[in-house]
Amino acid sequence: DWTDLRSGTHTADQQHLKTVQAKLEGTLVKIITAPEQYPAPGRALRNIAGRCLVTLYTRGETRTLFDTLQVFMKVVGDFKATDKETIKMCVLERTFRGVADNSIFLKSSILRFHALVALRKSLATAKRAVTESALKDILKQMRNCVTDKSLPVQREAAYVIIAIYSGADASHPSASDVENIVNICIRSLENADQATRHSLAQLVGHMLASTQIERAVPVPESPQKVKKDEDDTDAGLSSAVTAAEIKKPTLTPTEMLNHLSNHFNRPNVSRKTRTGIFDFYAALFTRLGPTFVEPHFALIVSHLMTEIVSSPRNITTRYETLHVRSLVGILLRDLIGVRMLSEQGQISAIQELANAYLKRWPAMMPGQTAPSSKILVIALREVAGLLQQLGNAPPPVQDALADPLVTLLSHPSHTTRINAAWTLRCFCYSTPLRLPKTILTVTELLQRDMTSIVSPAAPSDINLRALGHAYGLAALVSIIPERPLYVSYDVSAKVLDMAISLLKRAGEHDLKVAGVEVEVAWTSIASLMALGPNFVRPHLPQLLVLWRNALPKPTSKDANTTRSVGEWMFLLHVRESALSAILCFLQHNSSTLVTLDVGRRIASLLSNVLSFANNFISQHVEDSLEAQQTLESMKGLSLRSSEALLRRRVYQCFTALGFSSLAESTQATLLQSAVSLFASPDGYAGSSVQAAIASSSGTFTSVWQTVDGYAYGVTSNGILDVIGGVVGDDPTQGGHDYLNRDAVELRKPILGACEHDPLSLCQVKVSNSEYKLLEPPPPATSVVDTAIELFAQLLPLQDLTSTTRVITQLLESVRSPKLEKNSGRKAAVINAASLAYAPFVSSTLGMLLKIYLMESHEREGGTLPNANLSGDHPAYPVVCQIIDAVISVLGPDMQESARTRTLILNLVCEFSVEDDEGICVEAIKCIQHFLMFAPEYINIPDLVTQFRSHLSSTRRPLKIASINALYQLVQKDALVMSKLGGDQLVEDLFGMLDDDSSVQGVRNVISSWLEQTVVHNPSAWIDLCQRIMSRTTASQQVADAASRQGPRDDEGDSLNLGMVQEGASGPHPTSRWRTQLFALQCLHHICTIVARSGRREQLDAAYARTLGLPTKGLLVSRVPDLIKMAFTASAAYVTEIRLEGLVVLRDVIEVFAKVPDPAYPDALLLEQHQAPITAALTPAFSSDSTPEILASAIHACAVFVGCGVVTDVGRMGRILKLLTTALDQSKADSGMLSIGETGELSPNASAMLRISTLSAWAQLQVATPHQKYLENVVKPHRGTLSSLWIAFVKREEPTAFFYIIFGLVYEALVTSSVDSTSTSSARQSLILSSLQALRCLVRPEYSGNALKEPTIFDEICSYIIQHSTSASRGQAIQGEPSDRIKLITTAFSAIYAVASSIESPRREEIRAVAILLYSGASIFLPLVSDVATKLLLDLLKDESSEIDLVGSTLPALKMILVDLPLVSGPGSQESYERLVHGLLSSCLLNIDAMSGRNGLISDKKVKNNMLATVLVLTVIPSSIKVSRAVIEHCCFLISQKLLGSGELSLTAAHCAKTLVVASSAGSPMLHHCVRLLIPGLVEYVAKMAPLVQDGTVTEGQITAIGEVWKAFSAFFSSTPEIHRVRLLGVLLPTIALLLSTSQVPATPLVSTQMVSQLLQYATSSPAAFKDAAAKLEPDTRELLEQSLRRAVGGGTSTPGSSATKPQISLRSF
Repeated sequence: DWTDLRSGTHTADQQHLKTVQAKLEGTLVKIITAPEQYPAPGRALRNIAGRCLVTLYTRGETRTLFDTLQVFMKVVGDFKATDKETIKMCVLERTFRGVADNSIFLKSSILRFHALVALRKSLATAKRAVTESALKDILKQMRNCVTDKSLPVQREAAYVIIAIYSGADASHPSASDVENIVNICIRSLENADQATRHSLAQLVGHMLASTQIERAVPVPESPQKVKKDEDDTDAGLSSAVTAAEIKKPTLTPTEMLNHLSNHFNRPNVSRKTRTGIFDFYAALFTRLGPTFVEPHFALIVSHLMTEIVSSPRNITTRYETLHVRSLVGILLRDLIGVRMLSEQGQISAIQELANAYLKRWPAMMPGQTAPSSKILVIALREVAGLLQQLGNAPPPVQDALADPLVTLLSHPSHTTRINAAWTLRCFCYSTPLRLPKTILTVTELLQRDMTSIVSPAAPSDINLRALGHAYGLAALVSIIPERPLYVSYDVSAKVLDMAISLLKRAGEHDLKVAGVEVEVAWTSIASLMALGPNFVRPHLPQLLVLWRNALPKPTSKDANTTRSVGEWMFLLHVRESALSAILCFLQHNSSTLVTLDVGRRIASLLSNVLSFANNFISQHVEDSLEAQQTLESMKGLSLRSSEALLRRRVYQCFTALGFSSLAESTQATLLQSAVSLFASPDGYAGSSVQAAIASSSGTFTSVWQTVDGYAYGVTSNGILDVIGGVVGDDPTQGGHDYLNRDAVELRKPILGACEHDPLSLCQVKVSNSEYKLLEPPPPATSVVDTAIELFAQLLPLQDLTSTTRVITQLLESVRSPKLEKNSGRKAAVINAASLAYAPFVSSTLGMLLKIYLMESHEREGGTLPNANLSGDHPAYPVVCQIIDAVISVLGPDMQESARTRTLILNLVCEFSVEDDEGICVEAIKCIQHFLMFAPEYINIPDLVTQFRSHLSSTRRPLKIASINALYQLVQKDALVMSKLGGDQLVEDLFGMLDDDSSVQGVRNVISSWLEQTVVHNPSAWIDLCQRIMSRTTASQQVADAASRQGPRDDEGDSLNLGMVQEGASGPHPTSRWRTQLFALQCLHHICTIVARSGRREQLDAAYARTLGLPTKGLLVSRVPDLIKMAFTASAAYVTEIRLEGLVVLRDVIEVFAKVPDPAYPDALLLEQHQAPITAALTPAFSSDSTPEILASAIHACAVFVGCGVVTDVGRMGRILKLLTTALDQSKADSGMLSIGETGELSPNASAMLRISTLSAWAQLQVATPHQKYLENVVKPHRGTLSSLWIAFVKREEPTAFFYIIFGLVYEALVTSSVDSTSTSSARQSLILSSLQALRCLVRPEYSGNALKEPTIFDEICSYIIQHSTSASRGQAIQGEPSDRIKLITTAFSAIYAVASSIESPRREEIRAVAILLYSGASIFLPLVSDVATKLLLDLLKDESSEIDLVGSTLPALKMILVDLPLVSGPGSQESYERLVHGLLSSCLLNIDAMSGRNGLISDKKVKNNMLATVLVLTVIPSSIKVSRAVIEHCCFLISQKLLGSGELSLTAAHCAKTLVVASSAGSPMLHHCVRLLIPGLVEYVAKMAPLVQDGTVTEGQITAIGEVWKAFSAFFSSTPEIHRVRLLGVLLPTIALLLSTSQVPATPLVSTQMVSQLLQYATSSPAAFKDAAAKLEPDTRELLEQSLRRAVGGGTSTPGSSATKPQISLRSF
């Protein structure tokens, strides 16, 4: 085995290796040279043999190296030799250094490629041996090869040139050399594929970057200089030469960049070449690195703005403008902003963009030129991105942006106004303290505009200015739900009043003014809808009236009315604006406010608009010049585009509303409208676009190319590639790119933009705590997208006739001859394949291995056209994907076949060491899948080393794939990973996080590692976090420099100095704020995990000493460090860091409150830390604090006062004073609150802080019975507290007694847990009654808004979790299983009640927690808190007992999963689908885990998980999507268990019957299940037949047979009559298997069942029965007839009856 040889050469003893080296060399040489007895070596064998030779010469003798090389050289030089391409292995490895460069003239593309590989590697190791003349010849030939017809040759020639100019001994290219190579590469771009474009980009990037290296250049002599005496000494000459040399770069940065921009702006350069030039830019900046890019950011931006964006060549069409914006945005945002700029660089970049561009509009001084709209848009978008990265913007950034962003809202360009509004939103979101003032400013400006707009003296741009301010206001208002503490309710009400008044007066003005008023009003109302039901509910009746007035029902008179173009534009615009508000209303309020009546009213309005749009189309109104001049608010849209926008909005609203309130006729009309739109051969574009498409139809290659700017009119939705990947999806957003390209290399044919839909300002995607602006496609494409989405949701709800008609229409559209002129539109197809592939695994693997060994399928192999195609269509990634699918098919069965498993592993390992990163990514995915089923067969240490090497890759997809693989290994066993990677790997991961926080997955790896290992060595983890926290953030430095503030007090001074001294001398190192935030989150996890681990020695030094353990390294020894880091965080500038610092401080107080001081046993540890704790709390009450920080600090103060560390009120000092001060300032009944040094807060923030303060004091009051000293704390303030508590209880009617009753329930639950004196039954009764009370208490009529308080909510969930957990594990109740089942059911009923009372996305979190508790599925762990992860019921994973707690509690699972309504809102459906998919996957994995195990416990686990799986599949709504792989694996397991032995066979039969019966409801998913189950059911009957015939069948098997026939009967009943003949053709022979020719059957019960089935089929469908029976084999038909005669005749016969022909036959039916 070749792989054994490869590993053997690595592991063999070195001396032994030398003894067999000659023999091994000979064998390897024979394999490579391929004499007669050996087959031609494929790529895999060449690679393995090459690595073996490298290992031999590395670990063994090198004497024969030259001889081996000569053998290979001789074959290469023999042009008559057959299969010359097999020699390329010998030139692949770095040890072979002497291949002659004349081999590049060989005709074989693959051999030429590998000859160049050898040349490159030779130059890399032995460049000094090449003479200067030879190097010039090589360079000349490489330049020619860069324009070669073979793309592989081009790629490798580029890398050879890089090798020539690399290294310390390399020659330096002159400016002319650089220019020459750049010109050659740009000429090659037109025909280059993705891989070649990348290689060319690397070459250009290397060459241009080399011009920035300072080199000694002679200074030209001055003409006036007198020529020196020729008799000067040598020393004198040398001195003169040295003096006449200076160091400078070959080109200035501007000259360097102009080499690219000059080519980009040439008039006849194709779009493909221009796109490739930006790849050159990206490669250049990557090569130069952050050390160049950050200092030259201003120059780079200036170049892009001046030379690219402002060039007349780049603004010829709308698509060109968007294309350039996209390309420049990729450079500035994805490459420079995210990956290169430090936080200090980000701050400087914002200031540069603000000062150089944003503040220069408008031009205020004579002679000044304001930046163009194109420049401003790019600057605004980059500022928005930088603000999201920075978090809280420091004061200098705020000062630089506050005014220009508001000013730019009045820009005359629609695009600039929209982007200014977006940037302003990002600014106020990251700096919420500026939000209220900014909203007021923009509102005042808008009101002033709307007052002036009706004046004849109004400025000419007043309309545009008003719209800009409206967009800005809408963007700001939509922030309020996420920043509710900063804005008063009055502001929202004021905006609504203004909007309504504008709508009422719009009818009094002309179309121009009315159009602006209508858009301003509806845009404002749309943004207010995001405030949710609490705001919208009282205004809903008025809104419905306004919508009815704006969207009247068309009449016959309207259809015959002749309108001008301006009137049509106005009417279209009014309706589209009103629908925008309806859409936002549905998105944010549908679950609560859309009742049946409201739904019907809205559906009626939407139908009106759809009729209006259809009427407009029927009028055939043509565009005219007037259309562009009538309404400036129309953004220059044509009539057709305006109608597209209206129709898009109608479809969006119907989709958001749902279809339950729609009549069947409306659904049919809607479906027909959608299909006609997206399936029409004509598409939805105007004549100009169609002409462009027609002109390019002859050059069609793929839909997903930047050819026509329109994607051939198909759609901007993900277009599926032939291998199943979504082409062009952004991998950073969870998409898949089939070439595994970096995000900076992706290009799309349709470019979205926020200005295409201003509503995008209110519909922001939030992921990873960052905003992502929606970029809708242009009107003609967006309407197609929405039509397809509507079609996908509506079609499954139609009856068979309607569905068939629609599908027929689609097929006819595809066959339309009109599509011959639009090849791209015709090419949009979807491919799908089944995974039921088990019987074909061996042949498939053999085929894949054959493909891997074929030269024609190598990326550089085959004919020239084939080699040129392989760059964009490589075979090996597809091979890896097929292998991955094979692994899925095999699953755990892979362990049973050593041959199959070894072949898979060898193929994957070979692909994983390929040079192509895309192949490596796919191989890593295969390895991850392999690790799930057969981890013991993989060399984990080698794998870790390989993954670590990829972490430093510049290719983002490879880096992310390796991180994901490391995460899987860490999850499997972090302790093993600690031994392999050590602390260095964790430090490297932290470093990656700090270098580029956008790399996904790093946090997951570190978190999982920490959770598994922290209890063993918490101090090491604290050290890692401390290194991060000892640094500062750039925002902190800038803020400190601006305020010139030092430490706040003496205590803080000492802590500050302690942290600083730990850093290095010189400039203080910085860290990204998100890295520090993560480090603090890690500290929180350290404290909580260790505290819950039960390892007392970690928390108690005295106890550790009694165990003989050293205290150094224990968590208790790091308390001072934890407090220092908490102080550092609490004094930080970024709000998130400050909040997390308070969390860590609270952790320290709670964890170590009762820990004794090791030096003074009578004292507590935290007594000596009171001063630093006080210092850490003090900054929270400073002037720059926020409401969230104040609330958290108040809670922390209460925790410290109540923990018992200090019991003397006089010694509580500043902490108690902070609490009492907060109480004093909360005394006012109403009005603004001001706590500490903060100014007056908003009404919402004031109310929240009053509640937080009173809650903190209430906690102290509740704890008074247990902590007697607290009586002295509370008593002086009890009078004030009582009145305030009562006031708030009254204010919260009808929840006056919620807190009292909740306190009683809380106490009862606590008492039941710790009371050891009461009996088990008493505790059981107390727990049940408490939970039942809680179940009622959480209902909205009793709880009101109390559950919205995080503290109350967390406490309720925590105690439900604790007691339901203890119930399952027998800790609280040791009684009968029935009692435990009752308690579990009650607990989940309480959870259901809690969730039902929450009308927000948090309901889905509760659902996930409940499902996690029940199933213990690890996939849900990231969704829930640490409390839940430690208190899992694990009912579906339990192997500790034979007692079955699942069967009787499955209704509780159904209640949580299905009975709990799905809350509406963005992402809710997707979250629910992920939850369902995760639960199903967990159940199936639980079943797989029992493979090969027997016994009651394993059978119980398999049975319960099968039942749970079937329950989920049969109760979830049909609209929920479930992976095909999950369904197929589920049915496979059911069939497998059915065919097995034991009790599980009966369970499997019951499950199969349940699925078949449920499928009769019409679920497509369950229909697919039936198709998969039928073969297994038939096979089971066949397996039982011999047992039935000989009478050995068991009672359980008879019952299972009965279940199978119940399933068949249900399937038969639900099958249409036209298909019953085919079905009976299967069922009748199956019945015959169980019937006997004997007069007395061995198993009468089974025979009776079968005859009953026959009679049922014959009577219910006689015609089909007759036809099916006629087609049976004669013997089978005879057997069935006899069985029926016996049944009909009572089973008796006469002696002569055997000779008489039967009078009854199957034909009589």
